[in-house]
Amino acid sequence: MSRTPSPPTESSSPGRPSFLRRLVPIVAAALVAASTWTSSTLRAADLADDDVSEKPLPRATADVVVQAVRADAAAPITRTDIPREEIIRVDRGQEMPFLLQEVPSLTQYSESGAASGYSYFSLRGIRQTRINQTLDGVPLAEQEDYALYFTDFGNLNASLQSIQVQRGVGTSTVGAASFGGSVNFASIDLTDRPSLDATLSTGSWNSQKASAGWQSGRFGDGFKAYARLSVLDSAGFRDHSGMQEDSLFFGLSHESATSYFKLFGFTGRERSQLSYVATDLDVLEKDLRFNPMSPNERDDFRQTFVQGQFTRFLGNGASLALQLFTNVAGGTYQIYADPEQTSLYNYGLSWRSLGGALTFKGKAGPVDVTWGAYLNDFVSTHTENPVGGPEDYRNHGYKNEANTFLKLGWDSGQWHVYGDAQLRWARFRYEGNVPLGSVSWTFFNPKLGARYDLGKGSSVFASIGQTGREPARSDLLDGEDNASGVYDLHHVKPETVTDVEAGYELKQETLTFKANLYAMEFRDEIALTGEQSPIGYDLRRNVDRSYRRGVELEGTWQALPSLRLRASANLSRNRIRTWTQFYDVYDPSGNVLGKESRTYSNVEPLLTPEVTANLGVDWSPAPWVTLGALGRYVNASFLDNTNAPGFSTPTWLQLDASARVDLSKWVPAGHPKLRLSLENLLNNDRIWASGYSYLWLEQGAQGSQGASVAGVPSYFPLATRSAYVSLDVGF
Repeated sequence: MSRTPSPPTESSSPGRPSFLRRLVPIVAAALVAASTWTSSTLRAADLADDDVSEKPLPRATADVVVQAVRADAAAPITRTDIPREEIIRVDRGQEMPFLLQEVPSLTQYSESGAASGYSYFSLRGIRQTRINQTLDGVPLAEQEDYALYFTDFGNLNASLQSIQVQRGVGTSTVGAASFGGSVNFASIDLTDRPSLDATLSTGSWNSQKASAGWQSGRFGDGFKAYARLSVLDSAGFRDHSGMQEDSLFFGLSHESATSYFKLFGFTGRERSQLSYVATDLDVLEKDLRFNPMSPNERDDFRQTFVQGQFTRFLGNGASLALQLFTNVAGGTYQIYADPEQTSLYNYGLSWRSLGGALTFKGKAGPVDVTWGAYLNDFVSTHTENPVGGPEDYRNHGYKNEANTFLKLGWDSGQWHVYGDAQLRWARFRYEGNVPLGSVSWTFFNPKLGARYDLGKGSSVFASIGQTGREPARSDLLDGEDNASGVYDLHHVKPETVTDVEAGYELKQETLTFKANLYAMEFRDEIALTGEQSPIGYDLRRNVDRSYRRGVELEGTWQALPSLRLRASANLSRNRIRTWTQFYDVYDPSGNVLGKESRTYSNVEPLLTPEVTANLGVDWSPAPWVTLGALGRYVNASFLDNTNAPGFSTPTWLQLDASARVDLSKWVPAGHPKLRLSLENLLNNDRIWASGYSYLWLEQGAQGSQGASVAGVPSYFPLATRSAYVSLDVGF
């Protein structure tokens, strides 16, 4: 769901300061950093490098918090690791779901149609609200509905050192349990030497980006600092779906022989024209860029995240880390309350999350031990009022959470055995006009697995794990923002998955290959219905039994020093045992007669394609140029759980190309690099990656027995052929 606004305007842009005006702070910051970056600073850094006694500890010893929620190379966990050089290779300023698109089993879409603004991803068909996402070991999503909007803090890509994507239940982590997987972001390393870099880019759909980053290098008694300012604009592919993002990322660290401290965070703001309503098929066939929402439907949100971690090294490889964090967001969105678009309503949403974690890592002979404990307190405020009118409602949500986990790893020759158990408690309380009280849940989430080294860089692994997690606020309130009646907060059951994974991995100098089988067996899965609430919440409800089973493939091959191939794929079979669909029933004149339910057996879950595949190539015909191409295939998936014919996304193929040119040969100052990205080269206008449907029954002459299913499929189209160019410089 999107949220929204600034004052209504007839302009096709979001009606905020121009890109050039917002660019001024970045230019000023770059000039200030350049003017203070003197030769004496460089000499001081060189002296620090030469003084062995003053060298800081390696980053590996300081990553205790990140390591605690990640799987290491020996763990029997299905995962994809993305290092900084790979992030830089694919980053052109797109939102995170599009940067991750080559991860096996990952699908993504954007409400605006361009790879900007409100964008979302799924793993194995499981939406990102059920994916655990952390930055430096801290949950990024809010704790009520587990919503995370990357547009709130644009250009996250540029401030990351690495990303690990775990599929399946994975390892224990903080925040909501990993249900379909987890994405662990690690913030950028703070370097010993000072540096300054800048990026300018422009492209299709009036997309523009400017960013400047600064690393202080080592100063004082082991201090380092980091800052990055960014502004991003896009008009969006769909009509009046523009967005603007401003962000500041910052960091400070201190290292000594016995301890490590790091402060890292961001503050960001986005302002968008809303496009979270999909386009009906008959309209889409005539106007691919049509946006059913009005230019007046807008939002304006801010988010600020700060985390600090202090690690004490205890000797013999042991360490103890204390982490405190705050995550605060808020803003407004305004949408029309009626189809005639006469009553514009303003919705407010703000929330804050405060918490802390304690992590211990140690080693006793062949046994590695990781223990963690986590506490979090969350409160939200939801409001509604007609624009210019009095407040209609105000309610609050309160969420408390505590968990502790213990991970044990045992290495013995070729065997690597892993065990992991988490005990998690959560409580939700609602305060509004209707007294609903509170509800709490307790979960025990165990995992066990082993890896066996076959030699010559190859290994096999297997694991089994179980995870349970609670319903979201929107599930408990049936998609309402403000409870209109007394809900039983126990009417939606917690969902549970048992996940079995087995795989083979090969890692050699020029070739890496991974293949894994998975079987995810669900009880009481809180499944999408394919419908939306009036304000854009995805509606969900329990299904008794369901599963997702498949095989995932991933590999890279450095065929020649100048030629690299990479590929990933997912082949799956996914089913819900029984699904009951509720229909409105209409007579031949269009009058509503009532409701009717029909039950379907052995159906595919909506928006879970059975085949996804990526094939990429990078070729460097000369040391200063690299040419790339990526083909992406996604087969059709249903828009609802009835699997009704004609209500599915089309199968689609997208071909992208890129060129990266190092201009240092001709421009020695600043190490300039030029990047050109061409997306959807074949100009495929049927890349409708996501959507939903509205189904009803039309009664015939025989009454309800002769009623036939009818409906309207609606889609979110992705952009046609697009081009983007970027210039990077660094000092």
